[in-house]
Amino acid sequence: MTNILKYAMLAMALGTVPARAAGDGVPSEKDGQEIYVNGRVTDARSGKPVQGVRVAAGSWSALTDEEGRYRVRVPSYMVQLTLSSESYLQRIVPLQGDSVKDVSVYSDAFLTLKGDDAFTNTQAVSLDEVLGGRWGSDVRAATRSAVGGEGANLFIRGYNSLNVNAQPLIVVDGTIWDTSTLVESVHDGFYENPLAFVDVNDIESVQILKDATSLYGSKGANGVILISTKRGRSITTRIAADLSYGFVQSPEPIRMMGAAQYRTYLSEMLKGSGQGNKLATLFDGYLGMNPSSADYSTYHQNNDWTDNVTRNGNMQHYGINVQGGDDIAKYSISLSYDNQKGVVEETGFSRLNARINSDVFLTKTLTLGTDIYFTNLNYTLQDDGVNATTAPRYLALIKAPFLVGYSYTDDGTQLTNTLNDVDELGVSNPLALLENAENTNKQYRFGVSLAPKWDITDDWAVEGRFSYSFNNSKSHYFSPMVGVAPQVVGNQVWENTVKDQTATQNDLFGNVKLSYRKLIHNDHFVDAFVGYRIMNTSFKSVYEDGHNTGNDKVSNMNNSLSYRTVDGLNTDWSSVALYAQGKYTFQERYTLWAAVSLDASSRFGKDAPGSFRMCGGTWGTFPSVGGSWLVTGERFMRRLTFLDRLNLRASFGVTGNDNIDGMYGYSYLSGVNYLGSAVGLKLANLANSSLKWETTRKWNAGIDLVFLNDRIGVSFDYFRHKTKDLLTWKQADTETGLDTYLYNGGELTNRGFEIALSAKVLDTKPFKWNAELGIARYKNEISALPDGDYTTEILGGEVLTAVGHPAGVFYGYEAHGVYATEAEAQAARLKVQHEDASYTYFHAGDVRFADLHADGVLDERDKTIIGDPNPDFTGSFANRFTMGRFALDVLCTFKCGGDVYNYQRQTLESMTDTYNQTGAVMNRWRHEGQVTDMPKAVYGDPMGNSRFSSRWIEDGSFFKLKNVRLSYVWPINNVFIQGVTFWAGASNLLTLTKYLGPDPDVSMQTGVLYQGIDNGLLSHGRSYQIGVKLNL
Repeated sequence: MTNILKYAMLAMALGTVPARAAGDGVPSEKDGQEIYVNGRVTDARSGKPVQGVRVAAGSWSALTDEEGRYRVRVPSYMVQLTLSSESYLQRIVPLQGDSVKDVSVYSDAFLTLKGDDAFTNTQAVSLDEVLGGRWGSDVRAATRSAVGGEGANLFIRGYNSLNVNAQPLIVVDGTIWDTSTLVESVHDGFYENPLAFVDVNDIESVQILKDATSLYGSKGANGVILISTKRGRSITTRIAADLSYGFVQSPEPIRMMGAAQYRTYLSEMLKGSGQGNKLATLFDGYLGMNPSSADYSTYHQNNDWTDNVTRNGNMQHYGINVQGGDDIAKYSISLSYDNQKGVVEETGFSRLNARINSDVFLTKTLTLGTDIYFTNLNYTLQDDGVNATTAPRYLALIKAPFLVGYSYTDDGTQLTNTLNDVDELGVSNPLALLENAENTNKQYRFGVSLAPKWDITDDWAVEGRFSYSFNNSKSHYFSPMVGVAPQVVGNQVWENTVKDQTATQNDLFGNVKLSYRKLIHNDHFVDAFVGYRIMNTSFKSVYEDGHNTGNDKVSNMNNSLSYRTVDGLNTDWSSVALYAQGKYTFQERYTLWAAVSLDASSRFGKDAPGSFRMCGGTWGTFPSVGGSWLVTGERFMRRLTFLDRLNLRASFGVTGNDNIDGMYGYSYLSGVNYLGSAVGLKLANLANSSLKWETTRKWNAGIDLVFLNDRIGVSFDYFRHKTKDLLTWKQADTETGLDTYLYNGGELTNRGFEIALSAKVLDTKPFKWNAELGIARYKNEISALPDGDYTTEILGGEVLTAVGHPAGVFYGYEAHGVYATEAEAQAARLKVQHEDASYTYFHAGDVRFADLHADGVLDERDKTIIGDPNPDFTGSFANRFTMGRFALDVLCTFKCGGDVYNYQRQTLESMTDTYNQTGAVMNRWRHEGQVTDMPKAVYGDPMGNSRFSSRWIEDGSFFKLKNVRLSYVWPINNVFIQGVTFWAGASNLLTLTKYLGPDPDVSMQTGVLYQGIDNGLLSHGRSYQIGVKLNL
C-alpha cells in the first residue's frame, strides 16, 4: 500500500491543473435544424401574465414580456422546455410537437419541502435530525439520544452489512469525511456525531445517492449523502441574520411505584427471599420506624427522584451569513453560535461555527475555490442509560422513593447542603453525581479546501479538490466516592473513578478529474470524465483510567491512583481510487451511462483477494451501468395531454464497504491491568492477512410520472441488493486467548421499494396546500454463512444471525402469561435443570414459558425467534399550507412494524432485587387463582422469570407529529432591511404508539445488530421555539 500511495501522490502532483467546469457545449445554428415555439406564461392561481420568466430550450432561451409572451428557438429534436424565475417554481413541460405552448407556473409558496427551505428556520442542530423528517422515505434516522447534537443513526435502503459500520458515506463540498475512527466514549450513552460539525443553516442542498454508487468504490455500499454548503451566487451583497430561542420539556416520566407501594413490594420480596432474618430485620426497622425516631424523616418521604434530576431545558441560536462579491470573486461568510441547557440537571451543549467559502475568477477560464471552516463543540454530560451506579436518570428510577437526596436533622429539618451517602440498599445518590461528578467532552474540527478549476477548451476541463482537516476530541470523567456506590471488580474495590481520553485525527484528501462535454449536431450529448482520488488518515488516541484518589477533591489523573490502566491507538491508513464515467444522451430522450472505480486501500490485508494486484497492493473493481427513457418525448405520447412527464430508469452497480478498523489485518498487543497495580500486555487481535471489503451488487428500476400540469408527481423505485464477503466474526483457537477474529464470509440479500408522491392539493386565491408523502420498505435475509449460525449477546438478550432469516432478529424464549394456579403449573410439569443435575419445577405465579422442544425442561433448545427489529415500512408526510404571507408547515413521520427489545423495562419490571419498579408490577401475581401477565416477586428470581423472552419484545410501530412551524413574512423593504420572517415552531408534539417505553424509534449503535434495542437513553421531549430571520 505504501507503493500505491507513493505512485498516486506523484501522479497527482504531475496531473494537478487548475480547472473550471466545462460549459454546455453551446451549438451553433448550423449544427442542425431549428424551429420556433411561442406561447404565453401565466400565474397558475390568478391567470395573470408573468413577466421575466426564462424559457429555455437546450442552449437557447428567451424572457417573457409584460404580457407573458415568449418566442424561443428550439432544436428539432427538443422535447421539452424549462421555465425558471426567482418568484416561481421551475417547470419542465413537454413540447409534444407543439409550435404554440401556453404554460402556467406556480408561485414559490409551493416550494418543494426538500429544497432550501428544509435548512432555514429549523429547530434542528444536526443534519440527521432533518433527514429523519422530510427525507423519511429516503433515509431512516433512528434516534441515538436527545442530547444536543448527538443526532441519529442513518440507514439508506435497509442494511447491506452485519458487523461493521452500516452508516452512509458523508461527502461535504466534494470532500469525503472519514467517520470510521469514532472511539467508544468514556461517558455511558454518549456518541460523537460528525454531522454536528455542520451547521444546518449553512447547508445549501443535500443529495442522497442510493443505488449505483460505484464511483465511490469500496466506500459506497451504504449509500452516499452529498452535502453542499452555501456559496456566493450574486455580486449583490446580501446579509441574513437569524436568531431563535426555545425551551424543551423533560420527556414524559416513566410511572414508578410510590413510597407506600414500594414499601409493600419490598416487604413481600424480602419476607419470601430466603435470606434469613438479616435483611428482613434491617428493613422492617426502617419501614416500621416509630414517628418519634430521629431517623423517621429520612426513611418516610414520598420523593419523585426523576423530578429531582430533570428540568425544562432551553436552546438558543444566533447566526449571520454574508454573501456577495464582484466580477473577480464571490464569497459566503457565516458565523453561528448554539447553546442548549439540557433537560438533565448539570448537562448542556454549545457550538461555535465559522465558515468562509469563496470563488476567485483568476482569468476567464481559471477559477480558484477556497473553503475554510472551524467548529467547536462543548458538552457537559452525565452517564446515561441503564447504569445502576453512575447514571442519575436511571438511579432516579430505581432508588427507593421513601428516601431523599439530602440529610435531615434529628428534629426533621432537611439540610440542603449535606448529601446523603449510599443508602442501605446499596444504591447511589443521584444528586451526589449531579453535584460532584465531572463529565465533559470537547471537540473541534478545522478544515481547509482548495478547488482549482480550468476550462481547457469549450469541451475539455480539468478540476481538482485538495483538502486537509484536523479533528480533536478530549473527554474527562470523574465519578465521586461520596454518595456513589463503590464498584467491586474481581478483587478490586473502586471507590471513585477518573477517566481521560484524547483522540486526534488528521485527514488529507485529493481529487483530480478531467472531463469532456460535447453537444454534437444538436442530437447527441456526451458527458464523460476520468479521475483519481486519494485519502490518508492519521489517527491517535490515548485512554487512561484510575481509581481511589483518596478524596473527591482530587479528580484528575495522576500516578498515585490505584488500578490504573493506560491504553491507546496510533495508526494511519490510505486509499486510492481511479474512476471514470461516460454518459450519452440522444435528443434528450434516451440516456445510457457506465462507470467504474478501481480501489486500493491499506485496510485490506496484504494477501486479500481482488481483481488484480498493482504497486504492491490488492485492487477491487466496481462497475455500474444505467439508462433512462423519457417516454413523453415520443410522438405517440403527444395525445396524452394530461401526462406531463413519464420517465423510465434502470441501473446496476457494484460497490463495497471497506469500513474496517485498520488494525484488524494485524496482530497487536494492548495494555492490561493485573495484580491490582501492575500493567502488562495481552494479545488484542489475531491478524487476518486475507481481510477485504464487502461487495454489494445493486439493481434498481424506477419510474417518474408528472400529471395535470405539474400538480401531481409520483416516483416509484424497486431495488435489490446482494452483499457477499460479509465481514463476520469467526471463532478463534483457544490458545490465542481471544474469542473471535474478523474474516470475510457469508451473504446478505436486501430488497424493497420506495414511493414518493407530491401534490399541489389546493391552489385558490387565498389558500394553498402542498403535500408530499414518502413510503419505503425493505426486507433483508441472510443467504449464506460458511461457519454456520451464531448468536450475539447484547444487554442480556441474544441477537441471532442465521441463514434464511433477517439480520438482527431477537432470539429467546416465548412467554405466554403466568400460571394462575398451582394446578396449572403441575399440569405443565415444566422445570429447569441446575449445574448439579437437580431440577426445580415452575409453580403458580411463575411465567408460562413455551417448551418448544417438548421434553419438560426449559433450556437452550427451547429458544426461538421472538422478534424482528426490521420495520415493515417507514415514511413521512409533509404539508405546507399558505395564506397570504403566512405559511404553516406540518411534518409527520411513521413506522409500521419493527420490534423493540425494551431492555430498560426488563430491568424495571424483573422484580429480582430491591430496586424500585414501574407501577405495572402492582399487577404482579400475589394469590392463588389470580389471572395476570406479571409474575410474582421473588428475590433473586430463582426461576428466571425475567430471562430474555417475548415479555420484553414490543411492537415499535408509531405515528409522530414531528414538527409544526408557522411563519410570517413581513413586507418591509427599505435601505436597511430587505425582508423579515418571523416564525414559531414545535417538535415532538405527539406520538401514537403501543410501545411502553419513552420512544419506539431507538438505535443503540451504528451497527446492524444493535438496532431496535432500548437501553434507556434520553428521549426527546416536546420543544417550542420562536425565531426571526432578517435579510439586510
